[in-house]
Amino acid sequence: MSTGAFPSPVRHFLAQLDELRSAEVLDMDKVGRLLVELAADEEYLGPLIAEIPSAASGGKWLVRPDRGPRLVLFHRPEGVMACTHSHRCWVGVAPVRGVESHQRWDAIRHEDGRAELRLADERALQRGDVATLVPPGDVHNHGHVAGTGPSPYSLILLGDDMLLFERQEYDPEQGTWRELAPGDPGLPHR
Repeated sequence: MSTGAFPSPVRHFLAQLDELRSAEVLDMDKVGRLLVELAADEEYLGPLIAEIPSAASGGKWLVRPDRGPRLVLFHRPEGVMACTHSHRCWVGVAPVRGVESHQRWDAIRHEDGRAELRLADERALQRGDVATLVPPGDVHNHGHVAGTGPSPYSLILLGDDMLLFERQEYDPEQGTWRELAPGDPGLPHR
């Protein structure tokens, strides 16, 4: 991927990420550290955060190739959590500001639409923290839980365009799941 058109912090990040991706096995701990390093760049990210309306979920793509790693700066307002979902590609989430609530689930799907879901990990991510996931252990949800602190502005790094893949969306309260066809982003939040 040519990095020439990106701002300096993103060019530096992508160059380091490309170096990690050239290894035989991608070290997700190192990917997470790179993401945390970029998330700490308030000089670069502060003005971008100011462009995102604070009252609505939304984001700003920083890197969005047809294939390969994508990076988005994303905000969820107070009390808004994403639906539980899979990506079918590796992913990392690192807060720039606020508290990102992150839950990882163990999921067993049944053909009739039932799902056995067990909360495997729950964290309140703050600046300097990161969550990374690799399929098939990428069933998760994230966003903001009211009362945990300010709502988050977070960097989300995807290993590829997740909308190219069949994925799943889960409802832990109902114990159900549904298939998301390629191109279907699923429900925006719970």
